[in-house]
Amino acid sequence: MKRFPALLFLFAAVLWVSLPARAQTTDFSGEWANRCTEDYIARCGMGEQLGDYLGVPLNAAGRMRAETSDVAEWGLPEFQCRPHPSPYQWRAANGMRITKEINPISRELTAYHVSWLRSLDRPIYMDDRPHPPEYAPHSWSGFSTGKWDGDTLVITTTHIKQGYLKDNDVPLSDRATMVEYWMRHGDLMTIVEIINDPIYLEEPYVLTTNYELDIHSQLEFYPCTIIEENVSTHVPHYLPGKNPYLNDWLKQYGVPEEAARKGGADMMYPEYRLKLKGSK
Repeated sequence: MKRFPALLFLFAAVLWVSLPARAQTTDFSGEWANRCTEDYIARCGMGEQLGDYLGVPLNAAGRMRAETSDVAEWGLPEFQCRPHPSPYQWRAANGMRITKEINPISRELTAYHVSWLRSLDRPIYMDDRPHPPEYAPHSWSGFSTGKWDGDTLVITTTHIKQGYLKDNDVPLSDRATMVEYWMRHGDLMTIVEIINDPIYLEEPYVLTTNYELDIHSQLEFYPCTIIEENVSTHVPHYLPGKNPYLNDWLKQYGVPEEAARKGGADMMYPEYRLKLKGSK
């Protein structure tokens, strides 16, 4: 009889270890309000400044793609209903909704679904399914799977369509992948994104975003309508070195042109200041 408590404890430990890894530990469902505590002007104000690529580890190809882009393309009729790609979507304005998909028999969480004002439904599969092969079609949301790491949900996303990392046309290739960490503390939710792009980035690009649970809000209907905005029907672009607006923001923020035009991944770190002309 003395061995019974020890055996019972051992049985409970084995049972706990054998529980499926996808068992939910944190509930992220609900209506979430955007909290622009980071990059307020870019996210909830006038938007990203044209030519401001500070903090983004762009390589030479990424910088050329960004500097030859013309943001007037946002006025093209075919772009009026274009969804945001998932790496950018977290940084857009407005709130978002997270809903749960539950197996009606086992009652296990099989997927989360995320919706924003301007987006398609983004499923995040929690049932251990594999990612599709490399040649599978890409989408704006990509293909996402999630696993629990304690109370944190870790999400891996592949098969994202070519798009943008910022609304000033910092590019995102269709080879990009993203890992997200969802963390909830009470009514606050923090999302950490780590974006890898072998085509346009020298090293991973890391972003964080905050939301707050708002039980008195509801995601709005987005009346997507294709319209003309007095933009010609040609494809907006600039030839390399011909964009006249890239340096307009430098004086406003006191940023050296050398840092804005030549900086890559090095520009992300404090030591870069020592490399600027005139530094001691």
